[in-house]
Amino acid sequence: MTLHGVESSLADPGACVACGGPLMLWELIETATLIDAWQREDASAGETQVAAARARDLRASLPPTVAFHRCVDCGLEMAWPATVWSAATYPRDQSYPVRWEFAHSLDQLGSMPLDVLEIGCGTGRFLELAEARGHRAIGIDFTDTAVGEATRRGRRAFCGGFDALAAHIGPDARFDAVALFHVIEHVAKPDALFSELGRWTRPGARLVLSCPGPRRFTRLIREQQAGHSDFWDYPPQHVWRWTLPALGAVCARHGWRVTRAIEEPFSWTAAGSHIGIARAQHRRVLDHPLWRRLSLAIGWWRLMRSPARRHGVSLYLSAVRPQSSAQHAA
Repeated sequence: MTLHGVESSLADPGACVACGGPLMLWELIETATLIDAWQREDASAGETQVAAARARDLRASLPPTVAFHRCVDCGLEMAWPATVWSAATYPRDQSYPVRWEFAHSLDQLGSMPLDVLEIGCGTGRFLELAEARGHRAIGIDFTDTAVGEATRRGRRAFCGGFDALAAHIGPDARFDAVALFHVIEHVAKPDALFSELGRWTRPGARLVLSCPGPRRFTRLIREQQAGHSDFWDYPPQHVWRWTLPALGAVCARHGWRVTRAIEEPFSWTAAGSHIGIARAQHRRVLDHPLWRRLSLAIGWWRLMRSPARRHGVSLYLSAVRPQSSAQHAA
């Protein structure tokens, strides 16, 4: 679709939620296109049993057309309307890998034992690593199956939001550090999230977070593209496409002093293999050695031709809550 003649309901989301800057209409995509992309991915992964139900959920959740608006100042891309999965419809087949930023953030937190809260803990991989370093780690997540797996592995995790946390550990609990890995792009109201963080953290607390970066190599996987981005980078999966300036702006506005803001280091081997395997999976040649090698070669070729996409998947930011002041109001 073109950007002309867009309905007024899609054209005016207000100012940027991160820095307050002006917005420009950036992308329009039809929900039917998103459904088709999800179904192609489900078919390639052999998830035929969930494909029909997922298509129904997408159709019921989204309007016929989704818009993205881009901040002129900080580059944040905002979905409009900002429709997210409900707890009941969030995909249960999501993977929860050990990410590069897990170890990096723990290195930054240091060796002193801390009370650590992870929001969006999934199956508890980070909680396990934090506990191995001596921290007292607790997690919350909306996905009941993921939390069930975390608790089966001995992690302390609860299903739900901050209300569930209060019910299990008490409303007066406070944390020395909070982790949000690939969460902030899913949250419909970031200001509400940051306001809650202020209530649950001690003065001097540390914040570590990550999210998909705009220059990541996965945008070279054409088989997984739905428009300007990866199929999963649209509502109801993602409603924000963050940049480092946008993350810094929203943190500063809520009283967090940014101490580090970087992109995940790039690995030629990991990126080329990731692109090649995804391509082979979509073409159902993953079990054929010759065709699999060809797919890997094409993955490397795409990287060679696209220097702007030679970046890791995640943006990473760490911040500190000042010792002497309360959290800023939204």
